[in-house]
Order: sequence, then structure tokens, then C-alpha cells
Amino acid sequence: MSRRKNSWADQLVLAPWWVSAALALLAYIILPSVLPAASVKGGLVVVITFGLLAISAFSALRSLRSIWLLGAQTGLDSLRGLPWKRFEDVLAEGDRRRGYQVVETLGGSADGGVDLRLRKDGQVIVVQCKRWKGKPVAVQVVRELYGVMIDQRVSAAKIVATTNFTAEAVAFARGKPIELVDSKALQHLVRGVQTSSRLTISSNEPDHLTPMCPSCNMPMVLREARRGAYAGQKFWGCPNYPKCRGTRPL
Repeated sequence: MSRRKNSWADQLVLAPWWVSAALALLAYIILPSVLPAASVKGGLVVVITFGLLAISAFSALRSLRSIWLLGAQTGLDSLRGLPWKRFEDVLAEGDRRRGYQVVETLGGSADGGVDLRLRKDGQVIVVQCKRWKGKPVAVQVVRELYGVMIDQRVSAAKIVATTNFTAEAVAFARGKPIELVDSKALQHLVRGVQTSSRLTISSNEPDHLTPMCPSCNMPMVLREARRGAYAGQKFWGCPNYPKCRGTRPL
């Protein structure tokens, strides 16, 4: 599903609750002196003020829900089962607990698909959140975010995924200010900021150091050649062997 562009109301909802509350106070104080008398008598100032207060209340409730959602996560399946925006809300709350100032977006094309912007110690990090299941994050996704990072002149980029990354994606990110957070790292990050400690870390998920089979795109396993010119040497082999004979060098 495509994401719509942010409206001013969206921006206020995504901002801290006190932003809308402060605007409501300013509107109540300033608008009567600048609007026509007919508008003031007609209740326009009251409508604007209460509208901003309603947005402030909604923003506060949304923040409380994000705090609850973070504590409620029990594992990778629960993270994958979240709606895409709730998944981003959980990650944003986790980043706040790690000391970042978080600016949330709706991930539209106008911001290059960036879901979160993190600020800390003068550094700015653009973040994409991938709530996927099964399909690894390909190098094209990493390459595009790197382009956004260069275009927006920020310090670094991060992709957080509920799956892993292809070997090509890992190779492209190596040596660049790009952090790849796969499903295992994500679980550790969430568990590390939970006060409930409810999340159980899955032990059977491949990390992004495990390459995918070039033939069937399954997480590969480490094997050792038993005979031939390469006897004794280790390599990556497909778990579906002999049906699939995909290999990668170690």
C-alpha cells in the first residue's frame, strides 16, 4: 500500500504532544487581535484552539500507545505482525530510549522513503524500516538509501529489517556509514530497551553475515568439502542440497 504525503495535521500528530498544546495557547492569545471581529464572535478562535488541543491529546495517546507496544513485543513474530506504522512507532520509541531525538515521517517519496530521522551529538541518521517476512533486503534498497543519505547530506544511514540482507547488500554497505540491522540484531535492540523484558530472542533466524543461496534464495549453511581438489576447505552451501546445488565461497 502506498503512503500518502504528510499534511500539517500529520506533522503535528507525529510531533510531541506539547507542540500542538503550545500552538493552541498561542492561537487563543494572539488570534483574537489579528482576525476580523466577525470571525472572533463567530467562534473561529475557539474552533482552532480546540482543534489543536484535540491533536495534542491524540499525539499524547499515540505516544503512550508506542510505549505500550514496545513493552508488549514478545518475539520476531509479534514484530512482523505489527502494521507498518506501528512497527515504525516501536522502533522510534526504542531510539528515544537510546538517547536519540526522533523525527518521524510517513515515508513518502518527498523524503526519499525515509521513515525516521535520528539526531544525537550533532549527528543525523536517516532510517528505513522494513517489516518484511522471508524476503531478504536486496542491495538495491541499500544503494537507494545511500543515495538519499548523500543527497540530504546527513551523517549516516540505517536499515532495520525483520529479515536479513543479501550478501550483495552487505558487501555494498561495507566501509560506508550504513548500518544494517537484521532480524537478530533487531531482537537484541528491542529487548535491550524493554522494561518488561518480554521479548524472547529467536535462535533459528539467520543474521546478515549468512549469505543467501544464489539459486533459491534460502539462507545458506557452512559446509566442508570432503573430496576433490578443495577437500578440507569450507564453503557456503544450500540447505536444499542435492535438490539445489547453489554455493558461495567463504
